Formats: sequence, C-alpha cells, structure tokens
Amino acid sequence: MDLALLQRGTEGTGVLGHSTPVSVEIRATRRVRVTSVQFTLVHALELAQTRANQFGGTYHAAERHSRDVGSTQVSTGITLREGESCFEVSQLLIPADAIPTLHGKLALSGWSVRVRVSSDGNADVVRAHPLIVQSDGTTDGTTDGIASDVEPGIGPAEGRHAARGLHLSEVSADVVHPGAEVSGVVTVDDSRARTVAVSIVMREEVTPGTGQHPQDAHHPGSTLVEETVIDQVRLSAHAAKGPGAPFTLTVGSVPAPTVATPALRVRWVLRAALEVPFRHDPEVTAPLTASTRIRSRA
Repeated sequence: MDLALLQRGTEGTGVLGHSTPVSVEIRATRRVRVTSVQFTLVHALELAQTRANQFGGTYHAAERHSRDVGSTQVSTGITLREGESCFEVSQLLIPADAIPTLHGKLALSGWSVRVRVSSDGNADVVRAHPLIVQSDGTTDGTTDGIASDVEPGIGPAEGRHAARGLHLSEVSADVVHPGAEVSGVVTVDDSRARTVAVSIVMREEVTPGTGQHPQDAHHPGSTLVEETVIDQVRLSAHAAKGPGAPFTLTVGSVPAPTVATPALRVRWVLRAALEVPFRHDPEVTAPLTASTRIRSRA
C-alpha cells in the first residue's frame, strides 16, 4: 500500500484559528481492505535556552519539543484491488492561540500533518507532510492620511536610553506583512546629534524555564534577547531638524510574526535612534504588529 498526502486547495498553508483541509491518496500495491485513516496536526517548537556547565559558566543550547495538537479519524471499510486508489478528505482546526510558523534566531516553530492508514492484516502506514501556519493578519491597522506624533511604544532596548529631542510622526502603518511599506517623518531637536537611524526591528525574547520542564535546574539566567533589523535608513540629523525628514522602509520578509506566550515573545517596533558622540544612542520606538498573512481590508 502506498500513500500520497495532499493539501488540496491550500498548497500546504494554514492560518491560525481556521480549519485546513487535508487529504490522502491511497494506492494499493496488492488487494487490501482499508479500515480507517487518521489525520493528526503536529507542532514542533525549538527555543534557545541558557545551560550551565561544570565550570560555573553558561552557554546557549536549543531545546525542542513536539506535540500532537489535534486529530480526526475517518472510518473507511474500502477494499482496493492492486493498482486501484481512493481519496480520503478531512479538516483539521489550527488553534487561534498557537505559535505560527516562524524562523527566528532564538526560536523555530514548525507544523506538519501526519496521516496513519490502517488496514486488515497489515501494519499501519504512516506519512507526514509539512504545513506552513500563518498568523491571522489584517491591514486594518493602517492609518488614513496624516497620523499624530507617535509616542514611544515600549522602553528602549537594553543599553539604550529614551530620547527627548527625537520624534516620529505621520507614520503610515502599524500593521506590517511581507512586502509592506512604512513611511513617516522623523524630527531631531538635539543639536549634538550627527545622524539618525530609522529602522524596523524584530525583537525575540525567550524566557528560560518556561518550556516543558520549568523546574529544570539547567535553566539559569535571564531572558535571552536577539534583534533583527528588517530595514533601515540613515539620515543626517541636520536634515531632520525643523519640519523633519521623510523616510520609507520596506518589510521584505517576516521571519517571525508578532507572538506573545509565556516562553516566547516576538515584538516588532519602528525605531529612531540618534548617534551622539561620546554618549549612548538615545532612541524612541513605536510598536508594530507583524503578520505572515496578507489580508486586504473589506
């Protein structure tokens, strides 16, 4: 008995909070009576964790867990002769609060569909097929016309300081997806600044000890943080004085959409940072929501 696992109509892509169709083609290599087909949705999550070594130091290691999220079984009772085939179709619901597919520096999230075909007098035949799960995106967060000044959305990153003489305004969008553009105006009031860098930044935060074994003594240390600059433009601080300087940034890809769980947070921000001689670079940030799914407004 031979199997071909198909994702009809979705091309191997699902969306959080939605059902995804799954189907399997069963081809008989000899006479066989198929009794049941089971479809199972599987999620695998890999997070970087801080480990302690025997010398009192620490290092980072990946910790991977896999679990069955949902399953459905179809009773068949079909007899196939050699060379004959049949199709079985079902639906699997992807939980709305799950972690979508992502490829970050600290986190990897992957999905698959496993199918198990049972038949009389034979061992079960099992196959698996990868599934890309997108976050449920929307473009409703875009603004129409000119927006008011953007207040800092979250605190500056570690080692950075809030800037008083730096402002973001007329920001065109607070929801981004692959291919989206974010434009606006940056204004600098600090006469000591030489350059201002405006960036779209993806920030991953992994909290140790919140995985499968939260009491494990091998999870010392604080939250692990990694940042990825998605796009950046550098402007002269002098040109950004007065009415300010316009900027446009492009989101070429979304390695990891916005996520908020006890173990993993992925945050996106629009950041403007000043380069001031002999000082930490002060900055302001505005929150963004990133999605891997593009959905137009109605």
